[in-house]
Amino acid sequence: MNQISSALKISLFYFFFGLLWIYFSDNAINFLVQDLQTLQFLQTIKGWLFISFSSLLLYLLSKKLFNQIETNQNELIKSNDVLEKIIENAPLIIFWKSDKGVYLGCNSQFLKLINLDSKTKLIGKKDSDFQILEKESFIKDDLSIMTKKEPKLNYIETITIENKEIKILNTSKVPLIDEKGKVIGILGVSEDITEQINNQNKIKTQEDLLIQQTKLAAMGEMLANIAHQWRQPLSIISTLSTGMKLQKELNISNEEDEKRALDNINENVQYLSKTIDDFRNFFKKGNTTSTTDFDKLFTKTLKLIESRLNNKNINIIQNYRSFSFETFESELIQVFINILNNSIDAFEDVKSEKYIFINALKNEEQIEIEIKDNAGGISANIINRIFEPYFTTKGQKQGTGIGLYMCNEIITKHLHGEILVKTEEYQYKNNNYIGATFNIVLPVNFKIEKDD
Repeated sequence: MNQISSALKISLFYFFFGLLWIYFSDNAINFLVQDLQTLQFLQTIKGWLFISFSSLLLYLLSKKLFNQIETNQNELIKSNDVLEKIIENAPLIIFWKSDKGVYLGCNSQFLKLINLDSKTKLIGKKDSDFQILEKESFIKDDLSIMTKKEPKLNYIETITIENKEIKILNTSKVPLIDEKGKVIGILGVSEDITEQINNQNKIKTQEDLLIQQTKLAAMGEMLANIAHQWRQPLSIISTLSTGMKLQKELNISNEEDEKRALDNINENVQYLSKTIDDFRNFFKKGNTTSTTDFDKLFTKTLKLIESRLNNKNINIIQNYRSFSFETFESELIQVFINILNNSIDAFEDVKSEKYIFINALKNEEQIEIEIKDNAGGISANIINRIFEPYFTTKGQKQGTGIGLYMCNEIITKHLHGEILVKTEEYQYKNNNYIGATFNIVLPVNFKIEKDD
């Protein structure tokens, strides 16, 4: 546009210069010279002077114009060089196509993605010319963006090249529109996130393995609990069955006593079966949420560690009104067990009355759960480290150091909540106590993504 304006200025300047030259020079000659022969000679001289001056003027004006054009071209070349370097060195995959889907350019990152070693093998071709499994989807996608004249930003797609290697991309595409509003092509920018996704999957797998490892680490204690809980019902079954046999041998049995004994045996067998279900559900890997009742959930927890609590003479003080909520039941039970087991271990040298307080409250926005003991609390020099993986003060034979770490992982990453710990002084029944307090905060509107 600037070049056209300059050309128009030159033409107008030349036009007015010629018009004024002819008008004033003719009048001057006619006024000064009356002789016809001299007049013709001067007219010829005047013509040569006009051609000379106008040529010199055109030369100067044209030179200025061409210098300006050359300067603009050099600046444009430099700008293009900078733009090309930016596109080439950008840590992104960049390509652009015409409105017909023909490739017009790209950077080396894009060539690397589709296994080409030269831009000449790409320019002028379409997606349909390459061995890409998703090419039909790409063509349809481009057409939709150019038709709607709307960008499509930050969406995940895959590309599978002829060597069957699958790449995962985070892609954005925008339509290229000229000054008249016409779509002339499409620009695409992608980021290869294959490694990032794979690493996330590895981390997820490692987390799942740690969860199972934590459960397996507790299996010894669980088996001890099973043995303890089964001892009494097995003893009852044995006593009843032996008594029935003895009564038969002594011929003193009666139908009513046998029925009562069999009912008692069946009741204890059902208790054993229920215990098996409780432990089996705990060790089962869960990947779906369920709506549960807090009181029932905590009762299940206490059954799993009942023998440890009884052996240590620990009193459980429950202070809550039960409520329903959605959660990963098995994983939340695991959190409770890990915290309670830490309290039980902390009571090893405590000679006074032993308490574990369970407080829970649900409001409109969140669920607040507090588990507090009077075992003396956690030292200030380690309290900030207890959620670290493999950190333990119990020694290798007594602790793995992953229990509280997995509590933090489950609460924060799986249940989208928060877990905090502190050492607290408080009063209960007019006695002063010091203990560890774990506070768990969970969202009420718990909606888990499919990949959690």
